[in-house]
Amino acid sequence: MRWAAYLFLPVLLALPASVRAAGYPDEYALRPLQLPTRMVQIKAPVIVNLSRGSAGRPVWIPFDIRLGVSDDLELRLFHPVHGVCVRGCDHVYNDLGLGMLYSVMREPGMDLALLGALEVTSFADPALLRLDLGLGWKLVHAPFSIAAWPYLSLGLNRRDINGDSINVPIELAFQISYPTALFIETGFYGDARHFADTWSSPLGLGINYLVEYGMDLGAELKLTNPIGNGGSSDGRLLIVYLALRN
Repeated sequence: MRWAAYLFLPVLLALPASVRAAGYPDEYALRPLQLPTRMVQIKAPVIVNLSRGSAGRPVWIPFDIRLGVSDDLELRLFHPVHGVCVRGCDHVYNDLGLGMLYSVMREPGMDLALLGALEVTSFADPALLRLDLGLGWKLVHAPFSIAAWPYLSLGLNRRDINGDSINVPIELAFQISYPTALFIETGFYGDARHFADTWSSPLGLGINYLVEYGMDLGAELKLTNPIGNGGSSDGRLLIVYLALRN
């Protein structure tokens, strides 16, 4: 399935310059929820585990590709677990997701879209399949923005180890200058049946820098669960990424 990561590359390279000037904001915090028609974005984050006792293992690259099919529909290829694992995983490549956003409301400064995705969180035995259903929402009030993607993730097989979960990713961003934005990533995640006992809430602080039109560099330091009930409260991640779009 690695070939799927390259599906949109010819599209990105072939688009004319007139499409590349589609009016998509350069400022990270002010961008709408979805990409415009025929715009493609490729993002490659390198994530390094910095948790006590396991620093540097694993290291992985969960790259994603977004394609604006129309002004209402965006498709996305992503990796829900590790993507390409550079170090410290049982498999170099073992997961893949295909998702979509479909706009149901677009007003000045606010977007609302339906969210759906099919995830293969493991190709190896046992193969695990999941279906995500939810909403995407973003409010932009320069120089601030807030976005949330609440969704229910349903296990489609092996329900004994692949149960349902509630997920509410949240991002707040502040455009401090034309090329530079700060953002905070947080949210709530947990088992759908036992949410009160299993919920976790990450907290990440990051910076996005616009190198030039269509190119972002970013970095983030994330605590995976500083206040939640589920899992370790000592998890730490360093994320560095490059994003390219036409």
